[in-house]
Amino acid sequence: MKYLLYLDHPHGEKVYKVNKIKERRARKYFNSISTIETVIEIRGKKIKAIVDYDMFNKYANFDCFNCQDDCCGDNPVIYEEKTRKFILNNLKEYNELTKNVDILEEFGMEKNEIKESIKEDECMVPAEFVECEIKNCTCSYKKDNSTTLCSIHSIALNKNLDLKKIVELKPLVCSLWPLEILVEDDLSTAYVTLPDDFTNGFTAEDYYKIGCINLDLSNSALFRRYNPEGFKEEDYKPFYEVYGDTLKYGLGKKFYDDLIKKINE
Repeated sequence: MKYLLYLDHPHGEKVYKVNKIKERRARKYFNSISTIETVIEIRGKKIKAIVDYDMFNKYANFDCFNCQDDCCGDNPVIYEEKTRKFILNNLKEYNELTKNVDILEEFGMEKNEIKESIKEDECMVPAEFVECEIKNCTCSYKKDNSTTLCSIHSIALNKNLDLKKIVELKPLVCSLWPLEILVEDDLSTAYVTLPDDFTNGFTAEDYYKIGCINLDLSNSALFRRYNPEGFKEEDYKPFYEVYGDTLKYGLGKKFYDDLIKKINE
């Protein structure tokens, strides 16, 4: 098994490969619960999907503007050509947010070399700068001295692009996070769920560290020490409501329609 949304991760198999213990746990879990079978469509590829539909009733609150966690902790993919073109076409705005061009120029690179790096390098900066001088994801930026946001998303919003276009431009794992999709090695069948008490033994993300889908954690003193504002309990809504259109644009209309039909039964 593999983690589908990490198949294009720069660190390759050591990130996307599900180890044998976690694979056994995942198979046991999906064999023990009620699921629906549907199809997900990711970047034009259709895959049969077994969906842990009840997890989509889980309450979530993606209060990114009040979050102190670095969800953009690394580069999640080798960037697609459409993303690279978007950055090059909006290089001034991108640099104003990320300071990446300024950083590389301070290290002696010429503007044409920086543009070539955006076109060709896996993470859109030379490998020696990845997660070093240019900390976290290449496309991340600090809104202030605490909150980390996505420059692709911010530039797109400033240009009044709709959500469908934003989902197309951003790495899909970023748009769908923290959704978990495990897939057979031959990509024949995907298994869709969310991090939770019951799934934490095989998910890529650690449920116990994710306040946006763990209401108990968000109410804890430990979480509030680092996140004193936001994440109000009354703002938590079912995941399928919070991510409705994102699910539709990221995984396809059939997936979304089948999911909502089952939830509303």
